[in-house]
Formats: sequence, C-alpha cells, structure tokens
Amino acid sequence: SNKPRRAKDAAAETEMREVEGRRGIRGSRSWGTPLVVYVVALAFFFMYVVYVAGATRVELRKIEANEVHEDTTFALLGATHRNAERKRVLKQQQRNTHHHHQQQQHDDANPALSFPPLERGDVTLYTIADIAERAVSSRRGEPEPEPTPPPRSTPSSRLHGSISGTGYYAMDLALGTPPQTFRLIVDTGSTIAYVPCAFCGEECGLHIGRPFQPSASSTSDFIGCVSATCATFCGTRRCGCRPALEFLGKAQFSGPRLAVCSYERRYQEHSSSEGILVRDVCSIPGLPQAKVGFGCELRETGMIKSQNADGVVGFGSNPSGLVNQLSSQGAIDASFAVCMGEGDSEGGGGALFLGQSSIPATLREPYAWAKIQQSPGNPEFYAVGLRGIELGGGRVNVPWREYERGYGSVVDTGTTFLYLPDAAHRSFLQLLGAHLDKRRDKIRRTRSPNPIYPEDLCFEARDPARVSREEVVAAFPPLSVEMAGTGGWSDKIKVEFPAENYLFAAGGATCVGVYSNGNEGTLLGAVLLKNFLVNFDLKNQRIGFAKQDCGEL
Repeated sequence: SNKPRRAKDAAAETEMREVEGRRGIRGSRSWGTPLVVYVVALAFFFMYVVYVAGATRVELRKIEANEVHEDTTFALLGATHRNAERKRVLKQQQRNTHHHHQQQQHDDANPALSFPPLERGDVTLYTIADIAERAVSSRRGEPEPEPTPPPRSTPSSRLHGSISGTGYYAMDLALGTPPQTFRLIVDTGSTIAYVPCAFCGEECGLHIGRPFQPSASSTSDFIGCVSATCATFCGTRRCGCRPALEFLGKAQFSGPRLAVCSYERRYQEHSSSEGILVRDVCSIPGLPQAKVGFGCELRETGMIKSQNADGVVGFGSNPSGLVNQLSSQGAIDASFAVCMGEGDSEGGGGALFLGQSSIPATLREPYAWAKIQQSPGNPEFYAVGLRGIELGGGRVNVPWREYERGYGSVVDTGTTFLYLPDAAHRSFLQLLGAHLDKRRDKIRRTRSPNPIYPEDLCFEARDPARVSREEVVAAFPPLSVEMAGTGGWSDKIKVEFPAENYLFAAGGATCVGVYSNGNEGTLLGAVLLKNFLVNFDLKNQRIGFAKQDCGEL
C-alpha cells in the first residue's frame, strides 16, 4: 500500500541527513567506498569459484552389482532423502507438463536462461537410487519389484449392450450446443448417423433419450440441397431433397433455403430410417470438437422404431462416416477400434477407441492383420478376403470364391450374428452336426425359446442337474476363419474364435448364431467379434484382430 511506502521513504531521508551530518563533523574522508569495493570483489571471487566448480567434469564409470557397498548405498537410499527427491522430480515433471507452452515462450525470449525440460527417463538422484536398490536386492537374492504397468488407454466411449440382451452395442454421442446426448448403435456396416428429430412425432418410436431439438442448439444448421456436401454426403446411395416449406416454423435456417438435403436408409430386416440432414457440433471425451453432419429422422419403421437405442452411428468408409468426418477435420487420424464385451444383459459392455493414439498398445496377443479388400460396387464396406472356415478341424466344403458373392465378406459390428452364403451354411451345419453327435450323452437339441424365430438351432443339457451351461458350450468346437493377410496373395492369416463366439444364450438354451444369407454375401457380425479388439487401421487399409477381455477396457 502507499502508506508503508511513504513511511519507508521518510525514514530513508532521516538516515541520509544523519550520514551527511556525520560526514560534516569527520571531514571529507570516508571508509565506506573502499569497503564496498572489497566486498564486491570478494563476491565476484566466490561466484567465479562456484562457476568453475560447477563446470568441472567428473569422470563416471559403470559400477557392477558386486562392487556396490551396502553402507554407501543405504545412505543414498535414506527414506528422507528419497522422499524429498521423489517430490522434487514429480513437481518438476508436473511443472513441465502444465507450463510447457509458457516456458517455451520464456525460453524464446531469453535464450541464455533456457534449460532442457525434465523428460521421462532422465537420470536423477531418484532414478540412481532405484538402480542401486535393485543392485543390492540382486546381491541378497531378493526378487526385483514388479514393473509399473503402462497407463491404461481411455476409451472414447464405453459401449452398452450385449448379444443376448439387446442384440447390439451402442455408444453415447453428444450433439449440439449445449450438448444433447444420444445412445447410438455402433455400425461399421453403414455410413450415416441419425437420431429422431423433435418434429418427427408419432412417426418415430420411444427411445432412451429425447429427440434432437435443432432450435435448442446455437450451432445447428440444415444442409442445403444445392450444396457440395449434399452431393457427396450419402456416397453411392445419393442424398435426396425435400422442400424447405415443409419445415417452416419447425426448423431454423442460417440462410434462405428452397430445399434441404435428405436421406433414406433401408435394412435387410425390413426396418428403415428417413429424414433431413443437419450439421452440428459433436463432442467426444478426449477429442477436440468438430462439426459433423447427421440425419434428423422424420420417420422410422421396424426394429429401428421399436429398439431402445436412439439411432445408429455409421463408421463405414464414406464421407458421411463418423471417422471420416472427424479425421478430415484433424480431430483424429483415420483409425478406430471396437471391443465388444460378453454378457447376457444390457451391461455386456465394451469400449470404442477413436484415433490410433487412443487404442491400447499392450495386448494379450498380437494382432492378426487382414487386408481390406476394395469393392467397386460397395466401397463403403470393410470387406476382407475370406479364404476358408474351419470348424473343429473340419473345413467348410466350399471354394473361397463362394465368400466373394454379393458384397463379399464384411466385418460388420451392426449385424448381430454370423451370416454365410447358403452353400457354406449348409456345409457348416453338417460339420457341426457330426461333431455334436459324439456328445449326445451331455447335450440335446431343444425348441427355440423365441417364438418369433422358431427355427433357431438351440441345445440344452441332457441332465441340467449334472451338466452346466459352461459344459454345454464346451461341447461345441472352435471356429477358425482364414483371411488374406497384408503381404500379398500368398499371405494368409488364421484367427481362431472360441465356440462361445458363434453361440448365444436364449432363455435356458444355448443357440447357434450362424445363419444363411442366400447369395448376398458374408457378414462377420458382433457375435463372432466378442472379446476381440478389432482395429480398423484405415490409413494402412487393414483390420487387426487380437483376443482381449473387453470388460477390462
């Protein structure tokens, strides 16, 4: 404050007058000036000594474990000293993390004061002490401490759902400003995201969340019909147009609109979704915000209308796919991974990772990489070159070209089960029947618990009191899929899936989740991919399969 500063100035003036008075009595000679010179000279001398001592190089040599003296080592490892050094290192690392940009600007302005930041792996007294401690432990025959596990990757979204419970896996996605959150089925077999629109009315079903309200978002806008986005957004299936007057009073437009861009999607199970296209902010934990296009539904039919999930988010290879939209804006690189957990209820779970840096680096098993096959007729699908299927040591008796029919062999998280070409499916059932005939003492065929699908192939324990469901599953053989690798035509990979990866629980029965798809193609659905980390490395045009407990992620 000003008051203490004025008091200090007054005291200084009083002292100065006293000094001047004393000088007048003693005369002009003063010992003050030489004394100051001596003190300054002595200070410079000590600074020089310290500088020379700090710059002196000390030759170091490697000390073997048998040369370490225990008394010296334990003095170095004193708890007080180690704790103090640990705090210093952690504090310095935290400072470097939080103030990197400020320090960089300071260093640029003051090059002489620039110091290299403390990086992971730098040798400090703390790390030296750790090395010495391990050396002493090895001399005593003590086991070395377990290494610290690497930090766990943080999923971009947890997955909700299961094969037996919901038949799908869904992520939570926030759209708009402020965010409106929706639970959407993760579908690598489709290319567009959509949610119910607020003015859909009874044409849309009742879902987990509320419909999307475009007028409640300050960043929302409808995509115009006469625009480059509308011309390319829907890919090979082409977008449509709807008159803007149809939405007068229901939607807000950033500019004049004669027509808005529209879409329509129909699925094999006879469900459908149609609506208009909106662009708005997408918020995903750990990623920068990006504006993405998605469908605002005006009509739903079939399972799309009756399901609990709010809608679908497409990850297919198309401008409208979520990964392509995020990567084109620099939010992620062109890659993602899906890990779908096991479970008999809504909580089967799993995780979704967007961008290669978020995908777990440490796995129980290495990836088996299959090359993504280009299909001119269906460029949005992630197809692999399926070369054969084995069941319990027997091979499905069809040529590999049978799997190339229709749209080929597609890795599709949005399809619940495994679908094979008709000829391959018949051969599969023959192999399975021959295998199970040898286990009639434990299991038997039973009626499907689901009256909607009475022809499902289901089994149960012959004596439930003595044979558990786990033993029923163990009676089925594993299934192996052979695919073209990334090293050319002669390169093949084989991924073995346990029997539970083509089975599902229904009531008290265990049913086979493998069906005929006519001649439409092969679909490697979610049931087959359970507890595998499936890495879609789009930059290198490959898909990796690695066995993983998805519940751990």
